[in-house]
Amino acid sequence: MKKINFKYCHIAILILGTIFIALSIFHTNMWFDESYSVAIVKHSFSEIWQIGSKDVHPILYYFCLHALNLIFGNNLIVYRIFSATTIALLGLLGYTHIRKDFGEKTGILFSFFALFLPVAAQYAGEIRMYSLGMLLGTIMAIYAYRIYIGNIHKTTYLFFGLSSLAVAYTHYYGLMLAGIVNLLLLIYLCKNHKQRKSDLKKFIITAVLQVLGYLPWLLHFIKQVSGVSKGFWITLSFPGTLYDILTIQYQGNLKYAPIILSTLLYAYLIYLISRTEKKERKPAIWCLEIYVSIILAALLISLVMHSAILLSRYLLISTGLLIFALAFFIARDKKSWRAILVCAIVLVMSGISNRKIVQENYAVANREWFQYMQSTIQADDIIVYRNAINGAVVTTELSNICNNQSYFYDKEHWNVDEPYKSYGPYMQIKDTLEEILENYKGRIWLIESGNMHELKDEIAEKYDITVIEEKQFEVPYRNYAYTIELIEKR
Repeated sequence: MKKINFKYCHIAILILGTIFIALSIFHTNMWFDESYSVAIVKHSFSEIWQIGSKDVHPILYYFCLHALNLIFGNNLIVYRIFSATTIALLGLLGYTHIRKDFGEKTGILFSFFALFLPVAAQYAGEIRMYSLGMLLGTIMAIYAYRIYIGNIHKTTYLFFGLSSLAVAYTHYYGLMLAGIVNLLLLIYLCKNHKQRKSDLKKFIITAVLQVLGYLPWLLHFIKQVSGVSKGFWITLSFPGTLYDILTIQYQGNLKYAPIILSTLLYAYLIYLISRTEKKERKPAIWCLEIYVSIILAALLISLVMHSAILLSRYLLISTGLLIFALAFFIARDKKSWRAILVCAIVLVMSGISNRKIVQENYAVANREWFQYMQSTIQADDIIVYRNAINGAVVTTELSNICNNQSYFYDKEHWNVDEPYKSYGPYMQIKDTLEEILENYKGRIWLIESGNMHELKDEIAEKYDITVIEEKQFEVPYRNYAYTIELIEKR
C-alpha cells in the first residue's frame, strides 16, 4: 500500500508540476536573447551552423527549433512548449531513473524540485537553450553514475555518449560538464582497470567517438574562445556575482526571497551532509563537487583570460546535479516533517513567483506597441535604431507580418556583423547614418529605449525631418520600455 501511495503521489507531482510550469508559456512576447533564437532558426541548417559559429553558444538548440520551424512554422508558442517539455522530461527522470537507482523518496523529491523550484517555471517558457541543457546534462550524469557502479546495460554507453556529446553542442558550460564527467570516469576506470578492463575499453571507445563527433565544431570553438579573450560583455562583481550564483535556482520572479530560500536550503543541505555516513553520501557529494568544479573552472578561466565567462544562468546546465543532491539528502532525513516543511516553503515561494510571471507574460500592455505599429506602418517605411536590445525585438516581431527593411545603426561598433546575420535579410547593420539615410526620402520609424530621443536628435542635426508622431510604451515582459517615433525625411 505504501508503494502504491508513493507511485500515485509521484505521478500526481509530475502531472501537476507540468501544468504548473506551463501556465505562463502561451504568449508571443520576446526579449532580446529570445529574438536571436527566433531569428536564427528561420535560416537553413547550414546557415545556422555558419552564423552560430560566430556567436557565443553552440548550435544544437537552434537545430532543434529549426526542425520545429519546418513542421509548425515560426510559432513562438511551439518553441516555448519545447522548453517546457524538456523541463517536464527532467522531472520525469525522477520517476524513470532516479527512483530506480536511489529509491522512491529520492525520485519523488527530485521530480518535485525539478518542477517546482522557482527556476523551473521561469525557464520553461524561455526560448533559449538552458532547459535543454539541464535535461541533457542530467541524463549524462545518470548514465555516468551507472557506469561508475557497474550497472551497465546494452544501451548505457550509447545514452552516456550521445547525451555527453549533445550537452557539449548545446552550451559551453555543457562542454565543461561533459569534460569533467568524462575525465573523472576515465581516472576511476584506469585506477580499477584490472576489475573493469572491459568497461575501460568501452569507455575509451565512447570517449573517442565523442571527440570525433565534436571535431567539426572544434575549430569554431577555438575561434570563439579567442574572440571572448578580446572582450566579453559579462562582468564579475562582489557581492553581486556571488548572490546570483547562490540564488539562480530560487530566483524566478522574486526579489528578496531567493536569498532566504537559498540560505535555508543550503543550511539544511549542509546539516544533512554532516548527518550522513561517508559511504552512503558519495553519489550526491560527487554531484556537488562537479557543480562547484564548474563554478571554479569558469572563475579560473575568467581570471586567466582577463574576460569574465562566469554567469549564473549558465550554471543551469548543471542544475540537475544540484537538484539531485538536494533530493538525495532530504530523502534521508529521518525527521519527515522537516522535508515536508522545506517542500511547502519551496511550493509557496514558487507559487508567488509563478503568479508574477503569469501576470507579466499575459499583461495587455505587452502588445500595445506591436498593435500600434501593425496598424500604422506602411509598406515603404523603414525602421532605424541604435539600441539592438530593443530594436532587434521589434524587427523580429514585425518580420512576421511585414517586409519593412530595418537598420541597426551600430555607432559604437559592437563588432556583431557576423552573429547578427541571424536577423537578416530584414535587418542590416550600418556604421553611419549616411549609409542609411543619405539617399532615402520617406517615413522612418525610430526605436529608442526608455524616454530617449538621441537618435531623433542626431538625425535632425543632419537632415530635414518632420516629426509625425511619438509614443512611449512600458512593457511588463522583461521590463522593456520603448520610445517609438515616426518621422519623415524630405
